[in-house]
Amino acid sequence: MKRLLIAFAFFGVVASARAQDSATGNRFGVWFPFQLIPNLTLYSSSAQSGFGFEWEVTPLLYSFGMNKQISPWYSLIVEPTARFTGSIELNAAGQIFTTKLGNSYFAYSGHVMAYVPLIERGEHLSLNLGAAIYRVADQSRVFKVAGISTIFGIAHFNIKHSPNPTTWIGSLEFRIF
Repeated sequence: MKRLLIAFAFFGVVASARAQDSATGNRFGVWFPFQLIPNLTLYSSSAQSGFGFEWEVTPLLYSFGMNKQISPWYSLIVEPTARFTGSIELNAAGQIFTTKLGNSYFAYSGHVMAYVPLIERGEHLSLNLGAAIYRVADQSRVFKVAGISTIFGIAHFNIKHSPNPTTWIGSLEFRIF
């Protein structure tokens, strides 16, 4: 697992550097393959539980920790530094579960997340806080989200909670862009 995370970090840095070095390069061509890597998620409520895969897209991000000479607004392609140095993000996600939750294997969600740098301006550790709306198991539910980010903002571990009935979602996310 450790080697896998190091490989993700290495390829993310190489791809990011290659995209930045080539002013005429196609950034979408570098960004898109990394979007195919799924996040891992575990849904658990009193009635049912399931393991799943999740894909996220960030339509809008505002970074409050970057150099003021760089635009703080990002859409779709987000430099990892913009996220982990401090940001507020809107993202959408789709999930596929290995077991049927309600009448479907599929779910979708929207999140508003804040990333607050804790150690080394967020490079080593950031706090993730936010709220999410999930449509899963034939219900739309609001979740509180808390978690941490590490490895230069590439690896995220988030816990989501919704009361009545108590439901938990844990996710391990890899955010290269």
